[in-house]
Amino acid sequence: MNNLLDKYYKEFEGMPSNAPIVRNNIKNDAFELVVFDILFSKRLNISVSKENISEISKYIIAPPDNGIDIFVEKGTDDEPVFDVIQVKNKKLEEKEVKDAFNEMRRTIEDFCKNPLNVKSESCREVLSNSNLEKSNKKACNYFVIHMGDLNDINGLRNDETISTEIDLRVIKESINSKVPEDFISVDSDSNILTYNASNPNMNAMACSISGYELAVLNNKYYSTEIGRNILFGKNLRESIAIKRSKSYAGMAETIDNNPELFWYYNNGVTIIAENFEKAANDKKIKLTNFSIVNGAQTTSALGQYLKIARRNRDEDAEDRLKSVHVLARVLKVPDEDTENNIAIYNNTQNPITSRDMVANRLEQKKLNEFLLDDNYPQIYMEIRNGSTVPSDFNKKYVHRKTTNEELAQIAYASFLQEPFTAKDKKASLFSNDYSQSKYTLNSIYHTIFNYDSSSKTECGVLFRKTKIEIDEALFTKQLYVECKKYLKGVYQQRLDKELTNLENETDDSKKRAIQNRVDTYAGRLETVGICMFYFIDLYYEFLDQFGTEYVGKRYDFDKFYSDKEYKNELTKECATLFLEKVINLLIDTAKTKGKASNLNNWVRSQTCQTEFQSKLQNDIAANLSWQDEYTEFMDKYKKIDI
Repeated sequence: MNNLLDKYYKEFEGMPSNAPIVRNNIKNDAFELVVFDILFSKRLNISVSKENISEISKYIIAPPDNGIDIFVEKGTDDEPVFDVIQVKNKKLEEKEVKDAFNEMRRTIEDFCKNPLNVKSESCREVLSNSNLEKSNKKACNYFVIHMGDLNDINGLRNDETISTEIDLRVIKESINSKVPEDFISVDSDSNILTYNASNPNMNAMACSISGYELAVLNNKYYSTEIGRNILFGKNLRESIAIKRSKSYAGMAETIDNNPELFWYYNNGVTIIAENFEKAANDKKIKLTNFSIVNGAQTTSALGQYLKIARRNRDEDAEDRLKSVHVLARVLKVPDEDTENNIAIYNNTQNPITSRDMVANRLEQKKLNEFLLDDNYPQIYMEIRNGSTVPSDFNKKYVHRKTTNEELAQIAYASFLQEPFTAKDKKASLFSNDYSQSKYTLNSIYHTIFNYDSSSKTECGVLFRKTKIEIDEALFTKQLYVECKKYLKGVYQQRLDKELTNLENETDDSKKRAIQNRVDTYAGRLETVGICMFYFIDLYYEFLDQFGTEYVGKRYDFDKFYSDKEYKNELTKECATLFLEKVINLLIDTAKTKGKASNLNNWVRSQTCQTEFQSKLQNDIAANLSWQDEYTEFMDKYKKIDI
């Protein structure tokens, strides 16, 4: 850890020059780079080197930072999730940890009320370039990372996590989201059942392991990666919010009242490992490069029970936990494909929403190969979390890097013009519906991804479209991102001005007029951040009605990504032509249906899609000038022959 600190201090001291992340003669500033490297560089595909300082500066906030050192946006542009992090290269006490969480929360709250409330210019800039706003501030997860051993405090909320030096070291030394090495105890040799497969590189055993030691293991690795317990690195499910879950309450009650019955009531855990072996003259099993692929909820619940017992100094509770045993299958697995299949088949008792489940399916591999082949354009579709982008992929064309989940949503909003389905059915997209046999996984998935080598008409939408068509759909999403950024800036600037006017105005009638304008801009700010799929829907409605003559044309992507002036001009005109119309339509339909007070819920309803599309088609018919505006825009920007 110290070697990394020294390295990054020497490399980044005084960079960037306008707002240094690492200030001159302040070595501890480089600790933020150490944390960023360990936790995020792989996920964000950013190498921590001075050549990438401009990219790194989008996530690490230069001091003074208003209490936030690192801010990372995940999720999608329409449904973002935010990691808000404060790091300290020292040991923190409980009060200091609480103060750190409170300071981060206060900064996020202040920003969502009015960005000008955030005094740190660098912090304000990073937050402003994200999708953070009042309507989604609850999507923030807060982390304090320090060099002590304190990893739990009284009153810790579900969206708060404390990580320590041990956590950083474990994730740094881990291999492919696995625990490198550890031990677990079995209750007795007589309770071990072994299984030897025909493959000499595979074997397995079933045994009873200590619930107490499983809890210790959980708490040792619980926060070794932001938002992910490395102990469950190969698990398709997450174990979040275990504190309040019904499963925890039931397991805790069993431990309190009948700990010896836990083995009978619980389904147990499945562990995959590159190797396992019994320690000589001991009841311990040594596990190498291993992960729990089934039983994350059980393991997390045991860990939480132990945390609470130790926090309350409840020795009786700890003793009860020591009476708990858990059925475990330990599997020695020789290759990643087998690991993935075991993870899938061990989690099919209930629908799995993780898209990792489908990564090895034929249709995903076929689509991935099709999009990445040598024919123009080359599109990278990530089908498994954490996959590495091919080294020969041109990252300049940002819109061409996507995921199968995002691409499915875009396909619903564009080719099928179903923005409601795109937004609402994301959670069930990859769920396996075992009650039917007609569709691949389920009807939502089937419509997009079904692959039939004998009949193209039976294939899903993406297999019936050309790469050029898919490329335009992806670029449409990128247009939304740029237009949203532009309009957010305009609306926020006007809102700030009106808020200042409101504060200085003394006349009641004028104050009411100003307040109306404040409410208008606030409503537009809220709407612009939650309407991506409606923007795509509107774009394709115009394309269907007026875009026939532009079928053989495409946008000038090279110029868009290299000429800032050109990009800004295109963005402004696109925002006026498309995005402002979307915002007007959504606000108008919400008012008509009495839903104006909660636009976020309105855009998630089937009724919104119906009303939006009906009003859009009526407005296109009533405003003949819209076709001229569209034609003028396309003649100017979509003119490269395919």
